[in-house]
Amino acid sequence: MFLQLKKHFFFTVVMALLTLMYCVPGYSEPLIIDVDPTLTLVAVPDLVSAEPSPIGGKALADVIKDDLYFTGLFKTPDVTLNIPPTASGEPDFEKWMEARVGALILGNFSTKGEELTVEVRLYNIALKKLEVGKRYTGNIKDYRRIMHRFADRVMEKLTGVPGCFSTKIAFVGDSQSRELFVMDFDGHNLTPLTRTNSINLSPDWSPDGRSIIFTSYIRGNPDVWAVDFPGLGLRPLSSRPGLNASPRHSPDGNYVALSANVNNLPKIIVINAQGNMLKVLTNGRGNDISPAWSPDGAAMAYVSDQAGTPQIYVMSSQGGQPKRLTFNSNYNTDPDWSPRGDLIAFTARVEGRFQICTMKPDGTDLRVLTSAGSNQDPAWSPDGRFIAFVSNRDGRRLIYIMDSRGRIQAPVSPITGKSPAWSRNSW
Repeated sequence: MFLQLKKHFFFTVVMALLTLMYCVPGYSEPLIIDVDPTLTLVAVPDLVSAEPSPIGGKALADVIKDDLYFTGLFKTPDVTLNIPPTASGEPDFEKWMEARVGALILGNFSTKGEELTVEVRLYNIALKKLEVGKRYTGNIKDYRRIMHRFADRVMEKLTGVPGCFSTKIAFVGDSQSRELFVMDFDGHNLTPLTRTNSINLSPDWSPDGRSIIFTSYIRGNPDVWAVDFPGLGLRPLSSRPGLNASPRHSPDGNYVALSANVNNLPKIIVINAQGNMLKVLTNGRGNDISPAWSPDGAAMAYVSDQAGTPQIYVMSSQGGQPKRLTFNSNYNTDPDWSPRGDLIAFTARVEGRFQICTMKPDGTDLRVLTSAGSNQDPAWSPDGRFIAFVSNRDGRRLIYIMDSRGRIQAPVSPITGKSPAWSRNSW
């Protein structure tokens, strides 16, 4: 989630929310995958159609190439080679091997009216075998989704972990009303989610992807609302007096953690799916916000100023004694736990600017992943390979994506925004 601060984080945060300003989230670390070095060069020639089509084979191939390239695990060079198949119809493995290609993706497609049929195959050149073959049928306008689905399968076959190319990212637009939007992971297919004409903050997907919870001032108070994707069934979830902020689903979807006023101080509470409060998790003397569940639901990271400055703490999701994790800066916020459980991503003030960092859940192995501009609001992809975040490095506040080591960083949102939330399932 996103939060703008001045001097003392928590005072500013609470006052900002209560006076219709901003909010917070984020955190995690890198996923290291051992990829067979012979498979790092993946050739994806344009798909072939026997008849003229309103969509080109290059457009279909480019979706897969862009997906694989962005992982940082594969090279997808422009393929100018025209290596015909053998008499049996199989790829000429020897010639592709001479071209130093490790994996080959070939496909053909056809269209009938608005219907698109695609057949795609992944070959392992070194082993001279077909690894994956799929046939998809759908609307032409959904061609990107079709190709993302196959790229997910390619990632699963080559790395053992399915890709996240068919997932979506929700975020808060920077328009005057700050409505929620949803886009594909790569920024395509931008869709408005809310039309509340109110300030909306801190979206979070349900584990099944059917709904999104968020904080909104629809009724003048910062309450937690839920909306079914793609934008139906808007309903209140938590309307307690005062603050209702930073809602986060538990991994099983049965509970929601949020920051709410308890004895006039923001505390982390847990409610059920009907909005009934089950427990107050934190009870220290500070302001507590931005809960983040561990992927197994056993622990909770959150932000507190109980030591005088905003720092990240962790405790059992059943309550108990918190442990402080961050000591590197006088400003650490936005924790987000990697789906792999091995890292927490967060925002830290580094040399006067906000940067995205990761650390292990015990607070060790701190890594600063960004350096250009101001960077906030980290959100993990469901496979733990990527982190979405907000950066103003080019003068505008856009949603960026980077790999978990910070090596590849690129803007994806077609409009300005903040508070990205990555869906946990695919479409």
